[in-house]
Amino acid sequence: MNFPEQRILPPDGLSARFAHYSTRYGYLHAVCSFLGRKSFFLWKLLGPVVTKGYLKKWLASTEFKIVNLGGGSLLYERWLTADVDPRSDAYVDIKKNLPFQTDSIDVVYLEEVIEHISNPEGIALMQECYRVIKPGGWIRITTPSLNFFAQEFFSNPKETRNINEIFHLHGHEHIYSEDELMGLLSTIGFTKVIPSKYRDKASRFGSFDTHPERFSFAPPEWSQYWEAEK
Repeated sequence: MNFPEQRILPPDGLSARFAHYSTRYGYLHAVCSFLGRKSFFLWKLLGPVVTKGYLKKWLASTEFKIVNLGGGSLLYERWLTADVDPRSDAYVDIKKNLPFQTDSIDVVYLEEVIEHISNPEGIALMQECYRVIKPGGWIRITTPSLNFFAQEFFSNPKETRNINEIFHLHGHEHIYSEDELMGLLSTIGFTKVIPSKYRDKASRFGSFDTHPERFSFAPPEWSQYWEAEK
């Protein structure tokens, strides 16, 4: 299975961009998406309704299903990017039950997402991911590594900026140790919990990783990378 690595980037210019989104989603979805970028309150009301059509179409037309969960504006031709962000394909709140049937998704990909919700919400999210993934399907998850920041601090106790910022900036709510996240995946029921790395060539899904490229302040070594099979 060959996976797309290039993002779908909308064209420059408002009219060309609107035409692009209208072609992909339909006129009403596109209009509401543009309005949602001005008012997130409005998008919270409209998004769950107007994106249902694209979600239904994607579920019916895509044989090998990859969900980029919490992926914001990272759009790909065959993936579904599911997020509360109005630039995503479908409105999905990761703090709630996922709108997918049990055993229906081949791959769930979460890049630097789980740290943005509380620990109880993160546990519930992992349980939901396990539910929707098909037997034999996979999850790939990347998130800041508490191990890295603790080791960095203890090697230089006078330098506290990074360890404070990883907890208090960027909307982060819970930073996982590597044993904690590995244990969570195993406890939920995932098998073959495998440590990975950024753009891991040994992985079919490593080429999905883009966060360090998009956010230069966060190099790959700041994060932990895991894959697990159901």
